[in-house]
Amino acid sequence: MKTIAARKYAIIEKVMHLNEEELTEIETSMLKFSESPASIEQYNRELDEAEAEMDRGALYSQEEVEKMAKKW
Repeated sequence: MKTIAARKYAIIEKVMHLNEEELTEIETSMLKFSESPASIEQYNRELDEAEAEMDRGALYSQEEVEKMAKKW
């Protein structure tokens, strides 16, 4: 098992190779992840927004994610 320092370094290394779009998406995801919903209503709104994004096709296929990961 890797040490925590090695794991952190591996993450930093991957982030250094992200393009602008990928970095922006990661930043957005991290901000959303770090914020906990203030209420059940907010949580439900976030679910509705996520479903709307999916309906618009604003998502990545498994194949696309694998291609992006190979660039890291």
